[in-house]
Amino acid sequence: MVITSILFVVGFYILIKGANLLVKGASSVARRFHVSSFLIGLVIVGIGTSIPEFATFLIAHFIDGEVGLGVIIGSNTFNMLFILGVTALFFPLSMKKEWVERDLVWNIFAVGAVMAFALWLGPGLISMLEGVFLLVLFACWLCVVIKKSNDLSGEERTIEIKETTLFVSFGFILLGLLGVILGGKWVVDGAMAMAQEFGMTQGVIGLTIVGIGTSLPEFIVSFVAAYRKQAGIAIGNIIGSNIFDFLMILGFGAIIKPIIFNPYFFFDIVVAFLSAIVLCGLLFVGKKYTLKRWHGICLIVLYISYIVYIFIRG
Repeated sequence: MVITSILFVVGFYILIKGANLLVKGASSVARRFHVSSFLIGLVIVGIGTSIPEFATFLIAHFIDGEVGLGVIIGSNTFNMLFILGVTALFFPLSMKKEWVERDLVWNIFAVGAVMAFALWLGPGLISMLEGVFLLVLFACWLCVVIKKSNDLSGEERTIEIKETTLFVSFGFILLGLLGVILGGKWVVDGAMAMAQEFGMTQGVIGLTIVGIGTSLPEFIVSFVAAYRKQAGIAIGNIIGSNIFDFLMILGFGAIIKPIIFNPYFFFDIVVAFLSAIVLCGLLFVGKKYTLKRWHGICLIVLYISYIVYIFIRG
């Protein structure tokens, strides 16, 4: 237990350092190629920080499907409500119209597609054919994002970003990804070991400890990016990660082996879907397309309420 606790602390330290390197490298690449930081956050950082979920889900998919599904659903709810909530609490996040009307809508659609497959089209199962459909949707989204990506806006040009050579920038990105993946794994392993000491069920562990643990890279990256005034990376990281999780990870997993969707998770997938809708709705309350401190408090309260319900439900 002592070694587990040490790995937990060391892992969190590596996670923070890796996030810093990742944001620095991604920001530099965005500025050098005159590419929107949102696109970098959406694709490179968002997918990169989802690798822990990808690896965890695939392993769990062959060992314990409940943990795997719990990771994906729990991670996405945590991303939408808690990560963006805490980030907005400290650093108000201003979004662009296309981020909301294009990518956030895709996020809602991705969760909705999985929910439809699991609850209505093939109750309790995501088949191989449905997995192919999810992958096709992911490919379509990726093409739309790259095709519609725009140059740096005037606001982004005024942000001070230290440019480095491409070699150094990509080195930062790779080291950062390694840091968040390795650090995240140690944090999750430590958290799981401690959770099992208290006799928690596999479903609860997946939705909370592992789901939250695998989302720590997104949490740290988004918070650090917001602190560095890189709202594009902070928000794009979350949306990109969510879309990747539901379309790519579940799609790929279903092709390898049909995903049995335990009724235990029906309520949770609905919560994940509603979380994205609530976030979208809040962006039209008050200053349009902006998450302010009170928005963040609302999102955090919703997440805490959900977690309390999970533990009561067991």
